[in-house]
Amino acid sequence: MIKHPNVGCYEFTVEPFSEDFTSRISWANMGNLMLRCAQYHADSHDFGFGPLSRERLSWVFSRLTIQLDRRPQTGEEFLISTWATGVQRGFTTRLFEVSDLDGRAYGWGHSIWALINLDTRQPDDMSRLLEGGFGKALLPTEDFPLGKPSRIRVTAEEPLSTRKVLYTDLDVNGHLNSIRSIDILMDQFPKADFDDDRLRRVEMAYAHEAFFGEELGIFRNAPLDDGDSRIYDLEMRRPDGLPAVRARLEFRNDAV
Repeated sequence: MIKHPNVGCYEFTVEPFSEDFTSRISWANMGNLMLRCAQYHADSHDFGFGPLSRERLSWVFSRLTIQLDRRPQTGEEFLISTWATGVQRGFTTRLFEVSDLDGRAYGWGHSIWALINLDTRQPDDMSRLLEGGFGKALLPTEDFPLGKPSRIRVTAEEPLSTRKVLYTDLDVNGHLNSIRSIDILMDQFPKADFDDDRLRRVEMAYAHEAFFGEELGIFRNAPLDDGDSRIYDLEMRRPDGLPAVRARLEFRNDAV
């Protein structure tokens, strides 16, 4: 467990109805909690959505990677720590660590965010934030267990399935919810793939917004098997052919 004044640490319990059928917290709910911690931490350092909206600025979520050696079970208490690491090419990186109450880490997260102008919907200069709370809160991190995000390229030409964007898929901005996409893509696999908590790593790359009523094609490459795990690259594609979301799911070949 990382301890530093720039690190926010938040305690949670796996509540009833936040689990999947294995009685472990669902991947989507873990993702939601990570984003909640990002908001708590940003607000505490005065660079959250509230302060930025007064300047007509907002954060846009670009990528999320979650890797869990195990998932906490119903009633189990756990910690999520988070911090922002720096600015590179107009993006900032935020890291997460999941641990038990004794500080033993068993999960990690990596996310990438851009700053946009709400009036133009175009990227804004993030360096303008470095003189305030954002700059003071950064914690450069060289050695992190998760590694860099993967380059995801889906070459499948025929859709595995299609999925219309419906009311329960929408976020506050009226387009496909970033975390909801995790559930939709996991639904492309048989239940047996999740029986023994074999899913180890989820990577999400958000490309273009998808809106209510759009019919998305879901494409999936054949798996890559390295002996220890099976890796699937997937893409949710809009009717105009543009990718809405790309993802990589890594399943252990052996049960936990």
